[in-house]
Amino acid sequence: MKKKKYDVLNALKGKIREEGYTYRTLSKETKISVDALSNKLNGYSLLDTKEIYLLVKTLKINPNEIIKYFFPQMLRNVS
Repeated sequence: MKKKKYDVLNALKGKIREEGYTYRTLSKETKISVDALSNKLNGYSLLDTKEIYLLVKTLKINPNEIIKYFFPQMLRNVS
């Protein structure tokens, strides 16, 4: 059984749907395999900086929202 390395990126999954992508179409656009993309979004493997850059660019994520989508656990500690 796979062990999660971090929390599921639910906000990022929502952004993917909001922008009209599926895992398959996003995979084609970013050149990240569908399986790797799924594992990364579900917390089983880590995103590297290049992948984060590709997702930010493709999904038109504002730079000041990167924490919201990729590091949501950091926002839990902010009051």
